[in-house]
Amino acid sequence: MTKLVLSEKQGLHEQFGEDAEIGGDHYRAWVGPPNYYDLIGVTQFNLLTLMGMRETNTLLDIGCGSLRGGRFAIMYLRPGKYFGIDPEDWAVQDGLQSHFGEEFANRKRPTFIKNSDFEFTRFERKFDFLMAHSIFTHAPTWQIKLCLQEAAKVMVPQSIFLATFFESLDGTDYTGNDWLYPDIVRYRKETISAIADEAGVECQHFDWPHPFNQKWIAVTQKGSRPDIAKLLGGWIYSYEATLERRATNTTWPTSATDKA
Repeated sequence: MTKLVLSEKQGLHEQFGEDAEIGGDHYRAWVGPPNYYDLIGVTQFNLLTLMGMRETNTLLDIGCGSLRGGRFAIMYLRPGKYFGIDPEDWAVQDGLQSHFGEEFANRKRPTFIKNSDFEFTRFERKFDFLMAHSIFTHAPTWQIKLCLQEAAKVMVPQSIFLATFFESLDGTDYTGNDWLYPDIVRYRKETISAIADEAGVECQHFDWPHPFNQKWIAVTQKGSRPDIAKLLGGWIYSYEATLERRATNTTWPTSATDKA
């Protein structure tokens, strides 16, 4: 696991990279359009809380990068509940330095692994929620399948894995074998569903706002289909949800076990 050693770059918190090119070496531009860094990040966090994420839950942030969305989750979750995986350690460290600084980062105790092969079992635990924002938008089918297969190993029946992809505009799928970034790839909805099925999980497509019209899926273990429409309607915040939690003496989803 990556040792928490923050970037030594000075003034990162004052640098917003508005003029940097997408995919450049600025920590904001590296993960997408710098001018949408805030909006895309909070979109992820808002969706996670609608899906039921509470401060006591665990989150695996796949391709966490410079913590565009992760910064909100790290602040919200209790210490030691956030886990990020990414192949670019410099982006993670720049994000930590810019958003938190050493004292706060050490207090919240996020855990990071540098990895490009979706080896989620290296965390040696299960997760309540998983997020892969704008990962399948650059990935060939074999990588999407691998990601879903590895995710299944660290999920429990109550886990929800949220991911985005770009929907095909002409009825065709990306057929290459290479990861393309900052270029994008597109797939039909039925193709994404089929890949999930082959990986041993199932997915539900649903509508949730995205500034670049990426499409969302909720991936779960087979047979564990949550009512996504109910959750998007704000059920977690409702009086009915409170009564249900009191009656069962649980939160939803039930927190995953600590060990894989």
